[in-house]
Amino acid sequence: MINNKIPEVNDALLSAPGESVRLLINLTGLYILWSGLLQVAKDSGLIDAFAKKIYRVTKFLFPELPKDHEVHGLIASNMAANILGLGSVATPLGIKAFEEMKKLNDNKDTASRSMITLILINCAGFTLIPTTLVSLRKIYGSEDPTKVLPIVVLITFFASICAVIIDRIFNHFNKDKISKK
Repeated sequence: MINNKIPEVNDALLSAPGESVRLLINLTGLYILWSGLLQVAKDSGLIDAFAKKIYRVTKFLFPELPKDHEVHGLIASNMAANILGLGSVATPLGIKAFEEMKKLNDNKDTASRSMITLILINCAGFTLIPTTLVSLRKIYGSEDPTKVLPIVVLITFFASICAVIIDRIFNHFNKDKISKK
């Protein structure tokens, strides 16, 4: 019985590296394209305009950040990358935003409220266009790679709402602890 499976296991082991390289090349092209488009958007001022348009949202989510600080542009870039389903592009933008928040944080040993909020929102990753997922489905021969769009939008929307609610609940309880000291 086991001997019958050995050729299948060998085939899988020998084809996996080639499949991995093919997938890597396909996804690298996608990430280069979107990273380049995001850089063009940043250089042309579109990201700053987007940051101004969603300022009410970022002010609600990150109330302690200064109004005209560059961190809002980084947060907007991170959110734009997540909305486009580019988690691997969003991560470096989130790290840059996190570093800027750390500069604003008086207590360097503890994450600020904004840092925690950014981590929660980034992990929830509200996505309107799951680019990477659609690309993977297309690469592997899905007949309708965009069929998952509605469910991805719903799930990431509700995950983001839950992340904000949890953030607010924990912040509320944390305020009570701090005021008692």
